[in-house]
Amino acid sequence: MKSLIQNAVSFFDKSIAASQLFATSSRGDAIVSGYSFLSNVNRREALPASCDRRRAGIFYADIANYSGLTEQDEEGTHHRLVEGMKTMETYITANNGRVAHTAGDAILAEFKDVDRALHCAVNVQLAARELNARFHVSERLLFRIGVNFGDVIADNGDIYGNAVNLAARLEKLADSGGICVSESVRLELEDNPAFNFVAAGKQYVKNVSEPVQAFWIEIDARQVVDADFSSSLKVSVMAS
Repeated sequence: MKSLIQNAVSFFDKSIAASQLFATSSRGDAIVSGYSFLSNVNRREALPASCDRRRAGIFYADIANYSGLTEQDEEGTHHRLVEGMKTMETYITANNGRVAHTAGDAILAEFKDVDRALHCAVNVQLAARELNARFHVSERLLFRIGVNFGDVIADNGDIYGNAVNLAARLEKLADSGGICVSESVRLELEDNPAFNFVAAGKQYVKNVSEPVQAFWIEIDARQVVDADFSSSLKVSVMAS
């Protein structure tokens, strides 16, 4: 009997150790279903040869209340989604960015500098207003966009890391049809007259221990009338 008890205790101890090891090695929260960043981001271990660490402007967008819109009009919402995603991809390319990942109504893009990432975000929202003008209020697709600037890990065309995860969290703080950015974006672009940063205060976001300072980007509605949507590079983003 004593031997059985000792074996049981030994097995229990090993099980706890294994579960703790798993919990440590699987750190990271998925920003979209089936998508999570690499577990070695925080530990700064050497990356595999196929990976590359670099600074980037990060753009993350999805559609507000997409499930509700789909329930209301499945086919119509899908057609508008396809049109909206194509428009967004066009503006990403025009601003020297690239699409890193898509999942349903969400899109993740990378830019070599944060200036172009934020220009793209503003231009996308201006274009979305133009597209939505054709539809009833209840049918409109409203994008929420988060923009961050920081280190990413690039691997097989996709990007990972805490900076990517934060961009997705900022998107959740954006108003429907709006843009929310991080403190790192403001610090990079605070002297750029094209952008007006409105402090949203410190915000607690999922799986980030400390609150993050967030900012909303104010877009001058008058520019929608004058915007030339043939090229995002021609769209004025001056805020009053």
